[in-house]
Parts: sequence; C-alpha cells; structure tokens
Amino acid sequence: MTHVILPPPFDRVKPLTNRFLDFIYPATCHLCQRSLTQGRHLCDPCTDTLHLITPPFCSQCGESYDGKIHADFICPNCHDLDFSFDFAKAALHSDGEGRALVHDFKYRRQIHLARELGRLAAIALDDPRFHPYLNDGILIPVPLYRLRLRKRKFNQSEEIAKCLAKNRQLTAVNALKRNRNTQTQTRFSRAKRLANLSGAFDITPRFKARIQDKRVILLDDVFTTGSTANECAQVLVKNGASHVAVLTVLRG
Repeated sequence: MTHVILPPPFDRVKPLTNRFLDFIYPATCHLCQRSLTQGRHLCDPCTDTLHLITPPFCSQCGESYDGKIHADFICPNCHDLDFSFDFAKAALHSDGEGRALVHDFKYRRQIHLARELGRLAAIALDDPRFHPYLNDGILIPVPLYRLRLRKRKFNQSEEIAKCLAKNRQLTAVNALKRNRNTQTQTRFSRAKRLANLSGAFDITPRFKARIQDKRVILLDDVFTTGSTANECAQVLVKNGASHVAVLTVLRG
C-alpha cells in the first residue's frame, strides 16, 4: 500500500468534482495558456519542448555531455569525490522553460505546478538503475529549515514528492530534518558548499525504523554540485539505509 506524506488537496477531490471545477475554473497550460482539463497545467506540446537529459551523462552525478560516448563513464568533476549516494539522475536540463517552471513553482508559489513537476521527475525514474528502488524503496524529500519553511509556506521538494509518490505508487515520508538555516549556496565553491552543509541534516526519530535496510530515493528540485544530496545521503546511510539514489527535476 502506498503511503504518501500528506495527500495534496487536488488528490482528495473526486473525478466528478474535478470535471465541474474544470468547467467553472478552466485550467490552462502554464507556458502557452492553452485550455486544459483534469487539473493539468502543462500541455503535451509544451512538454515535448522541454530539454530532457539523455545519454551520454555522467553515471555518478548525471551531468550531461556532448559527443558520442557509448559506455558508462564518470565525469572529471566526480573522479576524486566519494559520494554517499550511488548515483544522481535528473529529468531536465536547468534551462529554458524547464527552469522557468521550477522558478515559478518555488519562488512565485505556483504550487499547482507540483503535479507537473512530479510527472517530469517520473521520467527520470525510467533509468534502469532505479528499478530496484521502485520495488521496495522509499521516497524522501530534502527538507527545509523551519524558518525558511514558515516564510515560503511550503517545501518544494515535499510537494513534488507527494505527487510523484501517487504517480508511481511509492512510499514517501519526511524522514529527514534540517537542523539549521544554512546560507544560500548559489555563489559558493564546491568545497565551501560542503563546509556550509556539514551537520545541517539529521534523521527524524520517528521515521528511523522506516528506513532500515531500505533503498532510498532522495528527491530535490535541483541538483547542482551534489553537496546537499551528499550530506543527506550520509545521514540516511548512517541511520540504516542500504542504498541512496538521488532524483531531481533539474540538473544545474
């Protein structure tokens, strides 16, 4: 049985009510304003224009590369790093309309986009390396610090996780907590990012038993250097997770 963190409001509405709301308040595509139904906010033509990540890409961090590379490879940025997660995979490049979708969702509080971003994240789950995680794994979103959560009103990773869990019949729990409010890492080097995040995360005690010997899919909206994902993965493995793989919507 699928256990979702908290069912989002639109998942508690019956299909008949959805059709009624579509009639009274017509949904539109967030990118082209095409009229849509069934609570959708991204049309198929606009979905097809998004910049999906396709091979070749680094088998560790998921960074995309040009050229004809037919075998698995580790990129130069990952060669000297020892990550606590097995691999990271994103659905989209962090550019164009994909980046705009995440930006509007995250910073303009367009929370209705969570369902579309969950659908996009699900594309990356088609990577065969995720198959063992889908059989008996658990989905865990990267947490926000309580003060930032209070200011933003929602955790973007948790909202995406809710929708992805329902879409792919996964168990999703808030098994991680953030201990302190770290500085924004946008302009930090990799080394400074790692130092900034040291000790920033911990396990939520009541969920510790849920992750024992489990494969964990760690979910975030964007993967950049992997410092946040690695810090979370360290905590999860230390507290009993057997393996951690990272799933994001965007690869920065």
